[in-house]
Amino acid sequence: MVRGIKRALAILTVVTAAAAGGGNAARAYTAAGDRLFPATLVLPQFAPGDEFYNWDERLPQSPAGIGTPWRETNLTGVLTKTITDRLGIVIEMTWTSLRTVKLGTQAGWQNLDTEVKYLAIDDQQHEFLLTVGADREFGDTGAARVGAFTSGATTPRLYFEKGLGDLDIGFLRPLAIGGLLGYEVADSAPRPNLYTPGFFVEYSIPYLESKVQAHDLPEFYRHLTPVTEVQFTVPAGTSFGARTTALIAPGISYAGPGWELGAEALFSGSAATGRGIGGIVQLHLALDYLYPDTIGRPLFTQP
Repeated sequence: MVRGIKRALAILTVVTAAAAGGGNAARAYTAAGDRLFPATLVLPQFAPGDEFYNWDERLPQSPAGIGTPWRETNLTGVLTKTITDRLGIVIEMTWTSLRTVKLGTQAGWQNLDTEVKYLAIDDQQHEFLLTVGADREFGDTGAARVGAFTSGATTPRLYFEKGLGDLDIGFLRPLAIGGLLGYEVADSAPRPNLYTPGFFVEYSIPYLESKVQAHDLPEFYRHLTPVTEVQFTVPAGTSFGARTTALIAPGISYAGPGWELGAEALFSGSAATGRGIGGIVQLHLALDYLYPDTIGRPLFTQP
């Protein structure tokens, strides 16, 4: 979901560690065969993992005509932990600063958000992952002044990631795509139910260099993966004033040993999403790489 936009609109009218890696360098990763998928910034992570990441997000300003104009900034911390090799949990907390023309600056926590994820398919030969998840937002655990709902919500999700490296398409083999389908079911009105789909497209320069054709690029460029994410929220049933939003986020990620730094611009894709340009920066740490024998290993492993 576009969490910040949705919560701000509610106040006024009623989102595996993956570093795109290749070669011999160690990377934080969610992998399918030779494909290493970079971490997403706007969309939820697509597979279970042992990770910690945080981001600073400034959303596009609210559009004219929907109420008090606002500018929202979110500081978010997320911890993910594997229970088994395929099953994991996610815990997310967000601190929001909401600046409005009439009310000044309001600040506080958003609701506690958790998710359980299960990696159902890991097809290494075809660079394909399929994950099922169930997200739970606990209502009335955050501050209403920054848009936290008193009602909670549950969101079943289906995720997939597919690298194109198994196809005979030459220099397009470093491309990868991913998508998710979600349906957010509110505990009670006036919180609306929402469809929350999204997708990403990326081009892995490390994959290009190590698996397709080396170009002797400078070291800095060998760690980069350009990526674009798109996320929607669409009211389902009674909208209670919510409208369709679309957030378009082009950017780039840089992969290091056990960490990844990503940055994306945030553009409005619909009138209800906002105007102007926002931005997001995320630091992603792979605990399974940094601490493989302690907090980075599953709680239960197969003998």
